[in-house]
Amino acid sequence: MNTVTIERTSDTPAVTMDAEQGILELSGNSYPENAIEFYQDVYDWLHEYFSDNKYSLSVVFKLNYFNTSSAKCVLNLMTILQHYYLQNKLINVAWYYDDDDEDMLETGKAFSVDFSMPFDLRAF
Repeated sequence: MNTVTIERTSDTPAVTMDAEQGILELSGNSYPENAIEFYQDVYDWLHEYFSDNKYSLSVVFKLNYFNTSSAKCVLNLMTILQHYYLQNKLINVAWYYDDDDEDMLETGKAFSVDFSMPFDLRAF
């Protein structure tokens, strides 16, 4: 598997999918015109990653903002991760939020409660 990088734009986050290092990172703002289409590449990469018998993955969210359709896609991403976590894959999630952004903190807290994989909230 190759490392896949999606460059940040004004309305899409930067995405790094690094199979060699076992890291998936999303950073920036997420309000693409078609969120489902944008996030499909991430979903596909995850399924391929774990089908290649990879055992662990660190997932890093450094999102400043996401709209409702992106929130649904992030929820779907978390559901996919939970599926693999329940299949004994080692998955760790780091959710970064700006110290002044209570909404992103509360969103991270909600995800940490809704999913059983290790989940770390980190201010930056």
